[in-house]
Amino acid sequence: MVVLNIYGRIKPICISKKLGLYIANLPKEEHNNWNDMLYEEMILAKKRIDESSKRYKLKSPFEIDKIYSAVCFPAKDKKINNYKKIHEIVNNMICVYLDYNYDDMPLGGWETNCFDGRMCENDYAEKIINFICSINENGNVPHYIYSSNHDFNNPYGFLQYTSETDKYIEGLKEWGKKFDDFLISKNDYLQLDYLINAFFKDNDYNEYHLLKLYSLCQLFLEKEKETELDKKLIIFLDDMYSEELKNIIPEKLRKMRNKIAHGDFIAFEKLVEEFACEIMDNNFYFDYSEYSRKNWVILHICCELEIVVKKMINMLFLDREKLEKIKNCN
Repeated sequence: MVVLNIYGRIKPICISKKLGLYIANLPKEEHNNWNDMLYEEMILAKKRIDESSKRYKLKSPFEIDKIYSAVCFPAKDKKINNYKKIHEIVNNMICVYLDYNYDDMPLGGWETNCFDGRMCENDYAEKIINFICSINENGNVPHYIYSSNHDFNNPYGFLQYTSETDKYIEGLKEWGKKFDDFLISKNDYLQLDYLINAFFKDNDYNEYHLLKLYSLCQLFLEKEKETELDKKLIIFLDDMYSEELKNIIPEKLRKMRNKIAHGDFIAFEKLVEEFACEIMDNNFYFDYSEYSRKNWVILHICCELEIVVKKMINMLFLDREKLEKIKNCN
């Protein structure tokens, strides 16, 4: 079960027909009672936060009245006790889930469909929301505050709520339409699965992350040989770089990627220092109490490549033909 940071009483809403992605209030059925489960989770979260605040002699931020007034539209009797208020808060919670027929997808049934929920795999609804939040450029989509996929959940997640429910639902619908317009063939479904997994739970900005991000650039831009990216990547680089630097950076990134892939770490160290001297020195403050010089460079490159890859993915959904044209140009 994946719960979003938006609240309100709604009927089930289809976000993406081709993915079978829906949002609705928490189910409260005999054999599927997530409503009561989340009530218990909120009670435990409040207890943990109150105890932590008391330990550090701070005021607990878990104020039931404040949450109740913000997420129950309109708030009912404010004189009822806190436990009833928590019940009403949970009644207004909105979850996201997948519900589809195998015949509606070109990925087969239970044995092969990657979107199915399985005991030893991550909840795919969570992965989709994570992906949308990662590449969305407008800030108009919700994030999840609770996932039953995790043994340990952040109790402070329940304090993250918004009153702009309609705005965020419309943002989700926009992404659902992008998915539905994109998903034409079986390969499209498999590519979307690949991209969703590429962004899921990967926040370590290290050599491997650099390697993966550059490989994603190759996926979108490389037609015949990797040197093509020396020119094609320029289109997606940030305008904060001068034209001179834009013409230097892609080649350096390609060489770094190759040195990592072939295990030539001495040469990689040399390229890192060259990048620091030519691109970052005089334009960047290195705080060596936080990272080493090498790790500052890798972090910076990963951040820049993430921006580049997100631009490509958004172009994939908004203007697929344009991205293909860039890929196929010589």
